[in-house]
Amino acid sequence: MRASAYVIHTRPFQDNKILLDVLTLEQGLVRGVWRLPKKEARVIPGPFLCYEMEFSGRSDLKTVKSLESLTSASSLEGLPLYAALYIHELLEKLLPINLPLPDVYELYKWLIESLYTGAPIAPLLRRFEVGLFSELGVAINMLSTSRGELIDANQLYQFHYKFGLRPYHGEIPKLMPMLFVEGQVALNYQAGKWMDKQVLSLAKELHRGWLDSLLNGKPVVARRLLPKQPFQGERHLGVPIFRALKV
Repeated sequence: MRASAYVIHTRPFQDNKILLDVLTLEQGLVRGVWRLPKKEARVIPGPFLCYEMEFSGRSDLKTVKSLESLTSASSLEGLPLYAALYIHELLEKLLPINLPLPDVYELYKWLIESLYTGAPIAPLLRRFEVGLFSELGVAINMLSTSRGELIDANQLYQFHYKFGLRPYHGEIPKLMPMLFVEGQVALNYQAGKWMDKQVLSLAKELHRGWLDSLLNGKPVVARRLLPKQPFQGERHLGVPIFRALKV
């Protein structure tokens, strides 16, 4: 089978072989064995390049027969590189093997191309995470409550991982929420207003907790490479609270 592919991860396997994890347009996340060329031409396939790959095999571990780069070599450095490594780790830990997810492939391609432009990193990562959640069927709903009621821009809500949004009227919750959010901020998040500071702050806190739940608490190691910016805003009962900024 032939596929368009990006190399997500490589690791040694045998003296003349490596294991490859690749994100493909046609087959989703594929794991395969690649026999390195003869020593004088031995080059390990690099990240952030689009390859045409040929592979075969019926098991989860494929045999990679050929890899040909379709784009010229270039590299990411500094924060864009760390952001890409963070995304690679998410893909490896969250994507099922051999399940075609063409929109995830296009989302990843968009992200890598955007990282080369020097665009602000945080909005790119939050947009990617939202798209990834959606494609995996675990999207965050900020448009309606757990009972299906539309969000009121002026109402304060509590957000629970299992139950979503619930109106909050000042009581002491039996189950402490992940965060509190004003309806207008929730609606702005749902609308994808990533340049809004409150939306971006909400998304960072929200997505971190959402990912921790999806990964059952397994650490995302690449987070250590990204700037550490603990939430410094308002809290209620020790929990972050997000309100619309007054103009």
